[in-house]
Formats: sequence, structure tokens, C-alpha cells
Amino acid sequence: MTAFEGEGGRAPSLMNKTFAVFLLIAAAAFPAYAAVDLPEEVVTGSAVYEPDNDKYLSPGSVTVIRPEERGGEQRSLPDLLDEVPGLRVIRLQGRHGYSVASVRGSTSSQVAIYVDGILMNLQSEAAVDLSAIPTDDVERVEVYKGYIPAQFGAQAMGGVINIVTKSPGKPEARVSLGVGSFGRHKGNLSYAARLGGGKFFGSFGYETYDGDFEYFNDNGTGYVNTDDYEGKRRDNGFENVDVLLKWNDEHWKARASWIRRDRELPIEAQKLDKLSVAQAPGAVLDTTRWDVSLGRGQISGSVNWGWEISYTGQNKEYDSRRLRGQPTSIGSINVRKSEYDAGRFGISLNANTPIGERHFLEFLAEYSDEILKVEGDMMFYELGGIDRYDRTDWNFNLQDTITLDNAGTFLLTPSIRWHKLDEDDHFTWQVAATKEFSPHWMLKTAFGTYARSPNLYEQYGDGAFILPAQVDLAWETGTQFDVGIIWNGNIVPLSNARANVSLSGFQRETDDLIEFQMTSPKFGRYFNIAESEVKGIEFEAGLDWEKWGIALSATWMDGINKTPDDPASGRYYGMTLPNRPEWSGSARVSRGFHRGLAFLEYQYVGENYLDPSENIVLDARNVFNIGLKYDISPSSRLTAGINDIFDDADEWRMRPEGGLNGPTRMLWYPVEGRSYYMTLDIEL
Repeated sequence: MTAFEGEGGRAPSLMNKTFAVFLLIAAAAFPAYAAVDLPEEVVTGSAVYEPDNDKYLSPGSVTVIRPEERGGEQRSLPDLLDEVPGLRVIRLQGRHGYSVASVRGSTSSQVAIYVDGILMNLQSEAAVDLSAIPTDDVERVEVYKGYIPAQFGAQAMGGVINIVTKSPGKPEARVSLGVGSFGRHKGNLSYAARLGGGKFFGSFGYETYDGDFEYFNDNGTGYVNTDDYEGKRRDNGFENVDVLLKWNDEHWKARASWIRRDRELPIEAQKLDKLSVAQAPGAVLDTTRWDVSLGRGQISGSVNWGWEISYTGQNKEYDSRRLRGQPTSIGSINVRKSEYDAGRFGISLNANTPIGERHFLEFLAEYSDEILKVEGDMMFYELGGIDRYDRTDWNFNLQDTITLDNAGTFLLTPSIRWHKLDEDDHFTWQVAATKEFSPHWMLKTAFGTYARSPNLYEQYGDGAFILPAQVDLAWETGTQFDVGIIWNGNIVPLSNARANVSLSGFQRETDDLIEFQMTSPKFGRYFNIAESEVKGIEFEAGLDWEKWGIALSATWMDGINKTPDDPASGRYYGMTLPNRPEWSGSARVSRGFHRGLAFLEYQYVGENYLDPSENIVLDARNVFNIGLKYDISPSSRLTAGINDIFDDADEWRMRPEGGLNGPTRMLWYPVEGRSYYMTLDIEL
């Protein structure tokens, strides 16, 4: 775990790390012999790509990721989202464990996740597990922050992550094979063809990961060496299988997907990880999810309208693999087996039309009905014997884009929303203004109100390590404001290098915030926090210069609990909200050379609190990655890289704060450090 050790067996200082990084960049800067021009996304790999189109996706703030620019790097969806300013990926049980998104300090349940127009958030699992969404077949990921466009019906107080899978315009077949450290193996096969007057795309993916590794555990006593021992992270693996089928023509579209994720649930590293101690089989959580949809779009006069019907199913089986009389390792001591079976039917109608020369109306109506069935111990011990829950959801959105000047450069976009869940309903509104001063400069600002109902997942848990809420949860309500400026264009002194820069400020206030809290290393549950405020600044920049590419992002954020002090209810006025680091950021430098590309990355996450009372703080995290891509032939590419090259994860700790006595100790769920990977991509 601790390569590059220095004197006394300690890892190198930040200065030494920085010096090594500069050496790596300098090495990449030497001119390549017989250099050739490669496709643009291969040469640069930066964040600059169609910036003129991206900024028009929404009147609010939006960031677009194109996974093809990270092709072969074995990036999961959480890895890709780590580069988005204002977005924080929270990994509850390690690097490849259950992962959720927080946008501008939101909770994960406030973020809506769409894949090809299908809402992934179920009432029975509103906080979508990002690690279970495959990325090999993703064309782009759009992250909407603040203002939510009319085409998204979910009550997304935090934002929307819209994932669009590939739909190639020409027949092709591709295969990708990869290996990595800690027993990682992955493969993907995709095929596109013309079929029945339309386009067909299909793919199959498989990935497996052992995840076991050894590490040094000081047992939480940094000044006492007699109780130190070598520990091992066990039950840390997973197995994924995914299938995607799509077809569309000028009017019709059909889609079907199936994902299976079998995950081991690790126990906390608290004297339970000794190599000398035999462990009983660990808990497992097996999740199967599928969806089918059919839609049609057409034009009637000046009205462009369409409809879509869909069905989404999900089955989650938790097994502690403990016998009766043995304590469980994850979750409630009484819950040994539970099965959550959810199904949602949905139908939507959308339309848009110009009204005169100054207005463009967009409308969306959605209806869905979701049924959750529960079997096993959770039903008896935590849910009072209730085994079925049913919820009906209605959404109506109406948005108008108003042109305020003759040139079409000044737009006002108001919208209203109505959301009804069972017997409760809320009206909300939002308005955005966009001013384009020139082809290079644009100003955006937005303000709105939001409301979101507690879902079945927050109220009743997941059957494993998330337990039912102790009381009925209230609706969240709040307001949000942001303002940002965008510049893109050529930098003449740098040989007309292309650049794209954005700077935004935001503020959100929420009443009855539904917040997840780990109440112990074994399990957590959701609570209402009466009032909270989050404010911050986001910066994002990309530069393409000759064969160089640079991508930068940074976020400053201040998330505060504004509820009058009441520790008995988990409310702490003026204290920092958990999992909201004040500073975070990333940087990527790449350079194209003869038939390939080299890149270097840096990711930083500042200190952040694990609990609402500011008792436990997680150390700041610095991670450096490096990689190389090489075109073996016009149709094949080999990618190899090292993540966390300085093994920094071995040094991450959590420690007491606020004058409390106690040791600095290792994480509940230690993270594997330096890892290696290699991927072969072939176009058949």
C-alpha cells in the first residue's frame, strides 16, 4: 500500500509529490518524433467540445461529460462525475461501493437520474446507486444544476443527471476488454445496424471485482504500537451484468435494458478485520433492475408532440448469511433476510410550440404508479408486518421561453410545476434569464422554489443497512438562486487555442431537509432537518492548444444547519452539514504524441464532517492518476494507467473534532490505494 516510501518508511511529503508531478508533465512536453495528427478527441481529451451547443441545453447552469474522451480508462459513472464542479460523489462503503450524488450541497435523494428519458429514481430507491449504471455505452452525461428544464418531470431540488446512451448513425461493432488490480475484469460488446427503416443498437457488458486487499491498522491508537496489526478488507467485491437494446426511426422509439449487480457488503474495520481471525461469510445484496419503454413523436401543424409509456422493475435481495442466533454484520441485528420488489408503470405526454415570434411553450404531463412488496425479516422487525406499499405520482410542467430583444440574445424563461403524490400536492415555480452579449460571452441567472416528497426508500429503508425512519418524514421545500458567466472562443497568442470558461455562484435554502446519517458503522437512516443553507462558487475551464489539453474544475461550498439547536433530534444550529467539503477540485493535463496520448490527473477533496455534530472529520484527499493511450492500428487502441500513483488512500483517516478526546483512526471502510488497469478497444 505504501510505494515510494521515504526515510523511516513514511510516504513522501506533498512537496516531493508535487516535484514528481512536474517531472511527469515535463517528460510529456518533450517533442515526439514523426508526430501525426490524430482525431481531435484523441489528441486533446480535454473538456472543450461543442461548447457553443452545450451552453444552450438549459437556461440554467449545465455541465456535459462525454465518456468517449475517457475511453479505455475504466471510469465508472462516479469517477466521471467527480470532475463536475458543484457535484460531490459520496461513496458510503469504499471506492466501488454504493455511491450517490450531491449537487450543490443537496442530498442524494434531491438529484434525479435519467437514462434515455427513463427516471431511475424509484420511490423504493430514490437515492440512485451510481456505481450500478454502466458507462461503456454512454454518449454523454448532462448535469443540470439550479434551473431544471421542462423535459424533466422529477421534483429535483438538487439537480438532474441526464445520461444519454449511444445511437450510432452508421453500422458498427465494437469490443472492449479490460483487466485491473484487485481482481478486476471487464468486457463490453456493442453492435449498431440499420433495421426496419430505423437504427438499432445493442450491447452486453460484464464486470467482476474481488476487492480484497491488506492494509495496516493502528487500531485507533496512534501512540500505542502494541495493539497494531495487519488487517484485510474482505467482502468488498461485486459482479455486474448489463444488457441494452434500442431502436428508433423518424417517429418511433423503443428501449429495453436489464442490469444485475451482486454486491458483497463489507464490515467496518473495527477489530473485525484481523488476518488471524476467521470470519463468517459476509452479507450480500443482489439487485436486478429492468425497464422497457415505447414512445412516438410527431408534428401536427406547429405543434411538436409525443408520448411514452414505460415499466421499470427492481428486485433487491439482502442476505446476512448468518444463522439464527448469530448477530448480523450489516444493518439491524434482527434482520437476516429481506426482499424488496418494486414495479412502476408510467406514461407521459410532451409538447412544444412557438406562439407568435416571441414565445416558445413547452409542456410535460406525467403519471406513474409504483408498488413495493416486502418479504422477510424487515417486514416483521422494522415495518410492523406491512408487506405492500402503493404510491401514485402526478407531474405537470409548463415552460415559456420569451425573447426580449429582436436579435434573440436576451431570453426570459419562466416555468410552473405541479406535483401530486397520493393525497398531497405542491405548486412550485422557477424563472431564468439568459443574455448573450457576443458569440463569446453569456450571462445566466435563475431563481426558483422547490418541493419534494419523502419517498418509500427514505421512509422504509432498503432491507439492508438503511433502516426505516423513526418518524413520518415531512415534505422538503426551499428556494434556490444562481448566477453565472460563460466565455468561450480562441486565444490568439496561443496559436488560436480554443478555450471554454464558466464561473457561477449559487445559494439554496431548504426547510425540512431529509438528510441521511450513518448512526453507526453498521447502518443509517433518514431524518428531517428543519432548516439548512448552502452557498458556493463553481469554476470550470477547458483549453485545447495544439496537442495539449487542459481541463480544470473547482468548487467552494458552505453548507450550514440553520435549525434551532436540539441535539436530541439530531439538529445542530450553525454546524456544517455532513459530506459537504468546503473545497474540492480536479485537473487533467493531456498531450497527444505519435499514435497516442498521455495524461495526468489530480483530484482534491477537502476535509468534511461525517456527522451533523461536527465530532468526526474526514481528512483531505489528494489523488494523482496517470495513463497512456496508444493506437495499435486504425481500429484498435490500448490504454494503460495507474490510479492513485502515490498510494495516498493509505493515509486517509478520520479524527475527532471540537475538543473531543480520542485517537485519529482509519476509515470505517478503508479504500484500496494504488491500482493498475489495462484496456483493449477494438472496432470490428
